[in-house]
Amino acid sequence: MVVYEGMFILDPTKYSRDPAAITQQVADLITQHGGTILAARLWDERKLAYPINGHKKGVYWLTYFKMPGTGVSPLERQCEINDDIIRKLILKVDARIADALVQHALAGNEAATKRPGPLPGPGPLPGPGPLPGPGPVPVPTVAPAAAAAE
Repeated sequence: MVVYEGMFILDPTKYSRDPAAITQQVADLITQHGGTILAARLWDERKLAYPINGHKKGVYWLTYFKMPGTGVSPLERQCEINDDIIRKLILKVDARIADALVQHALAGNEAATKRPGPLPGPGPLPGPGPLPGPGPVPVPTVAPAAAAAE
């Protein structure tokens, strides 16, 4: 079996009402077509670049799964029929990096559950003051044209 990465954009209103049911639908679709889930997690909720079927925002759900190649096409068709999935992208993962990607997704999922608040930022921006650099640049003075003619 081959490892695939699936990015599913889910309906944000339905996801906010019952996130477990919506994500279980994605997992059920994968298992119905002969796949096994390796890792699945929320990636982000963000504004879409353009409205899709009236949706301006979407919930991005990242999934890594193993599936025979013959199951991908029917899975994609079922995703197109499902009203809760706005868009999907399924990519075949190179076998040399599949384990690292799955471990990274699992680690990201654990970090998201441990972190209670937003990510810490780089810190406050520097206040007013001199800008870093070599210092002021001297401006050459030019004599007026009348003084130079004399």
